[in-house]
Amino acid sequence: MRKVSLLVSTGNLGDNIIEKGTFYEGVKREIDCFGADAGTADAGPTFLGADMPHNPIEWERHDLEITLVEARKKKVPMIVGSCSTTGTDRGVNLYGDIIRTVAKERKMEPFTMALIYSQIPMETLRERVGKGATEPLGASFPLTDDVLDNTTNVTASMGVEQIMHALEKGADVIIAGRACDDAVLAAYPIFKGFDRGVSLHMGKAAECASLVCWPQKVKESIIGTVYEDHFTIEPIHPDQQATPHSVAAHSMYERTNPFIQALPGGILDMHASKYEAQTDRICKVTGSLFVPSPDGSYKVKLEGAGEAGHRVYHLVGIRDTRAIAHLDQILADTRKKVSEIIGPARDDQYELFFHPYGKNAVMKENEPVEITQSHEVAIVIEVISKDLELATSVAKCAKFRFFYMSYPGQMNSSGGSVALITDEPLFPKNKCYQWTVDHLLTLKDPLDPGIFRYTFETVSGA
Repeated sequence: MRKVSLLVSTGNLGDNIIEKGTFYEGVKREIDCFGADAGTADAGPTFLGADMPHNPIEWERHDLEITLVEARKKKVPMIVGSCSTTGTDRGVNLYGDIIRTVAKERKMEPFTMALIYSQIPMETLRERVGKGATEPLGASFPLTDDVLDNTTNVTASMGVEQIMHALEKGADVIIAGRACDDAVLAAYPIFKGFDRGVSLHMGKAAECASLVCWPQKVKESIIGTVYEDHFTIEPIHPDQQATPHSVAAHSMYERTNPFIQALPGGILDMHASKYEAQTDRICKVTGSLFVPSPDGSYKVKLEGAGEAGHRVYHLVGIRDTRAIAHLDQILADTRKKVSEIIGPARDDQYELFFHPYGKNAVMKENEPVEITQSHEVAIVIEVISKDLELATSVAKCAKFRFFYMSYPGQMNSSGGSVALITDEPLFPKNKCYQWTVDHLLTLKDPLDPGIFRYTFETVSGA
């Protein structure tokens, strides 16, 4: 039976390291391609906005090196997408340099490496915006020059077409910018002629490696195999199982509609997908469909971030159940007093947030527990302002006011009723960033050279 098998060892390359035990066990199998997603927007906007690394470079190199070495031994493709978390040009170049260095140190035979860039030059994006080629996705506003003025970096999330182009050109190693997670794994099976819907669903199910299996383990290897009309997921770790429940659950997460995954050029439709146990450890999935866009359009997601100012923190601890019982009142009183002393919080001046860990900090207004049982809480004071001195002053003022909070049943009225981890405000060296672009860009050609750029080179360790 015709098939292709991919070894997937990480859902975020370089974020912690691949477990070598199951990786090398997987290498013993018949593997046709090594695939890895290396990016996520879950890390927040700072890393894209500042174009800075999220992971230690040693972890990035660890994962790239062991994957490259085994892929070249087997003479099969290695595909990495969304390099260095954000998929900017910096990330692609970083990974390209690591590949070259490893190849030289390991004295590898020559191979072809493709670098695919998907960071969009701002002047190019302004031109496309002017032509009406963009529309909101998750954003509640259109993309305009004003939005771009407040944006530092923007990437386009490539689909399978861009990666397949590199494969068609003979690339042995593909280092790609921002990419749809599932496309990184689905591109090779589709390139080899397998069904697009089946391949994309395999990519979605396998994108986070062993997190698709049960019990949960991180950075353990799995094998995703695509057949003519179905795919299978098999864990390498002996204590894990790919069950119909675990594979279905992972297929449905991270979306508002659990049965549809939007992709460049169409959707993955999982309404008819059937999950069944092929063995006690292998799950088989059938019935997944790719449905092209009705109008034939090809749209890619844009991610952009820009500076919001400076972020300053303070942390105060409260250990008085009477105060905790009246915490909402205390926070409101503190906010009011800060406003009286410094001036009202406004977007163009400062923003003040209270995060009471121990009382609704995680779920906020959606918290179903009405009465807090905590004997202590930590109030994280967060201030954002374009003026660092103002942000610092607001944080200090809010911290100071907690020393003089007033509430029913209070036993101490002379102040000093909170604890501090430090007297000084806490603020990072980096500026505060925010997501600014969450839109779609329509392309006439999936390989649009203004959006996706390629370089091909021969890498040799000789």
